[in-house]
Amino acid sequence: MRPFHRHAFLILVLLGACTAEVDGYFDDVPPEPALTATEISALPDGTEVEHAADLEAALATEQPTDDASSYDADDVDPMVDAEVVDTSETTDAPITGVAYAALLHWGLHPRASDALRAAGVSSWRIMQTIGNAPASAGTHARDGYVNGHPYSAATDISVYGLSSSQIGNLLEKLAKVGFAAWYRHSGYDGWYGVNHIHMVYANCLMKTSLRSQIRSWLAGRNGLVSNTVYHFHTWSAAARAVVKAKFAMSHEGTTNGGSGVPGRVNTSGIALHVRSSPSLTATVVDSVPDGSYVAIRCQKRGSSVTGTYGTSTLWDRIAGGYASDVFVYTGHDGQVAPTCP
Repeated sequence: MRPFHRHAFLILVLLGACTAEVDGYFDDVPPEPALTATEISALPDGTEVEHAADLEAALATEQPTDDASSYDADDVDPMVDAEVVDTSETTDAPITGVAYAALLHWGLHPRASDALRAAGVSSWRIMQTIGNAPASAGTHARDGYVNGHPYSAATDISVYGLSSSQIGNLLEKLAKVGFAAWYRHSGYDGWYGVNHIHMVYANCLMKTSLRSQIRSWLAGRNGLVSNTVYHFHTWSAAARAVVKAKFAMSHEGTTNGGSGVPGRVNTSGIALHVRSSPSLTATVVDSVPDGSYVAIRCQKRGSSVTGTYGTSTLWDRIAGGYASDVFVYTGHDGQVAPTCP
């Protein structure tokens, strides 16, 4: 067993340096339903066991690498959610479209594995995915299966060797690829225990308690029983939009709802036309209400359009057809998804 995964790491963090002003920052988050007694009882209570014996054995040969400089900035690699079928029961349905080699043989949803690679996280930092330790109150219990292998939407990773600013950048990276994540720093933000990052991938089948954690994150809270305001890091609007969009794509974690790059329609109130091809003369086949989240499967050049985000010839392939990219917020300028055939 690697000792750095067990003991609390000595990370010098000044309270004033790691707290951010949050008043008004989360005002645009829609009201979330109050947690039920069952959901509250399923939230982690600060006594999580950080290791499952099976994962410890699987990672026994993994060695730490000096990757701290990877978190000097919060940029991430482009990614598209893999087309998979995740179910509550075991199945032999094949995995398709996975962009990267899996970080682990099992335990991670393929989309979550891709997302970790896009954020620059190596397998040696993974402390726990799926596990059934009694003290974890079921947080890391199995959420579903992909290709016959079980996974948990919850993952814990080590912060070994990282400064407070690098941890902040890592939290931003994780959100940009779809994780609701918190730095669990003992004595801060309601957490007492081993220092680590706890995160939940937003676009996959997951249990009720993890859906509650994502809703807590979206509201700027700590995801614990106390559900108090989280202070260590304040995420950018773009990062929060990714998590919210991926959560919406999976119908709030209850089904395998879709793959693609998340975006949000911004048309100042009117519905966005969806056309049969990337052209203003193409037939209108559907419309999407302003403010809706969409999954961008691919993108293609077509008619030039002027809209909310300037003038562009880029069109987004979404469910049903094509919509002009100038009316879809992705958090990035230019192309964010593969080119459509």
